[in-house]
Amino acid sequence: MIVYKILKLLPFWFLKALFRFLIFVVYIALPKRRRITQENIKLAIGGDYKRLALKSYFYFADMIAFNLKFLGDKEFIEKHFRVEGYENFLKAKSLGKGVIFTTAHFSNFEFLVCGFAVLKEPIYIMVRPIDSKFVDNIVETVRESCGNKVLSSRLSAFEFIKLLKKNSVLGILIDQAGGDGSFKVEFFGRKAKVSESVGVFSCRLKVPILPAYLKEEDGVFTAVIEEPIMCDDNKPKMEAVQDVMDRVYRRFEEWIKKEPHKYFWMHNRWK
Repeated sequence: MIVYKILKLLPFWFLKALFRFLIFVVYIALPKRRRITQENIKLAIGGDYKRLALKSYFYFADMIAFNLKFLGDKEFIEKHFRVEGYENFLKAKSLGKGVIFTTAHFSNFEFLVCGFAVLKEPIYIMVRPIDSKFVDNIVETVRESCGNKVLSSRLSAFEFIKLLKKNSVLGILIDQAGGDGSFKVEFFGRKAKVSESVGVFSCRLKVPILPAYLKEEDGVFTAVIEEPIMCDDNKPKMEAVQDVMDRVYRRFEEWIKKEPHKYFWMHNRWK
């Protein structure tokens, strides 16, 4: 925590320069990861995929610097953060079934849930624990500085079900491989392995799914909360789950196509 506190005192421009330098070293030093990033962008977006890959790395570096400096800074958030589509959240929560916020590793997803917690209400965020316990403790402390409660993705599904039945709000990143690998959705024209848990929660418990992302314009950060995705009760169970997941991923594609450099392409999404 001492290192974190020291970094937080440094000027934002210095942090950006520092992390851009470090991420460029990673970009050069890890050719396998660089090739995965470039290949993902080439297949999904096309165009000048090499330039876009480096731009994506730099965006990720800027995001780390930004979060070190401003995550949990309530004064900064109150001045620069906005919420669009809050009526969609109120409508979803009024159903009394709990709410699942879902997003992708797109734009500043950490600041998205932080700003919402400060301006509106804290939520539970499901995360995969970092292998290093020391680093995991630091990251968890930073995340909870906004008021949110961090939950390990390794908890039993019954724990999340209990929270939803209490009309709690869960935030879940779902755009990486999960589950046993048998469930798939189409993502940029290719089949991707995903965990179907969000779709199962929605169809089993009638939980509304709220896709949300962070929009950045002229120093203003806006949490965009889209209309809820609901399970179609008229379809057979697994077909309904598939339909929910497909609709969620189509939302992700729409966001990413507009600003592809803001997506975390480093992950081998189609492995």
